[in-house]
Amino acid sequence: METVKEGDKVQVLCELKLENGKTFFKNEQKNPFVFIVGEGKFFPVIENELKDMKQGETKTVTLEPKDAFGIHNDGLVTEIPKKNIGTNAELDVGSRIKMKTASDEIIQGTVTEIKDDTLVVDFNHPLVGKRIIFTVTITSIEKS
Repeated sequence: METVKEGDKVQVLCELKLENGKTFFKNEQKNPFVFIVGEGKFFPVIENELKDMKQGETKTVTLEPKDAFGIHNDGLVTEIPKKNIGTNAELDVGSRIKMKTASDEIIQGTVTEIKDDTLVVDFNHPLVGKRIIFTVTITSIEKS
């Protein structure tokens, strides 16, 4: 049976769990991730771990924060006037909000503090700074 080599196009099923066992993400057969191994479009550590795996094989890898969603960046935490949020929804600490940047990019953040006229919003990824237990199964290999 053929194994994954750099340059092969693969389809994978993934499950991401936190160290406490909580599943954060899981895709299904109808929506596999498809990418070329070695292009760096997936987690590089995982791409490397896929090499020499066979179709149908499953592997579990623990990603350190630097290899997963990164280390917390204090520069991505900002205080925003409530009037700039543009929502009538009731926001609580932990609420996720979307905002448009000056360049029309949509970004998401998490409300970490609510003050009288402002919100403190953290635009880091929700999994930043966390170890991720990543289980991946190869469902298809297309040789390069």
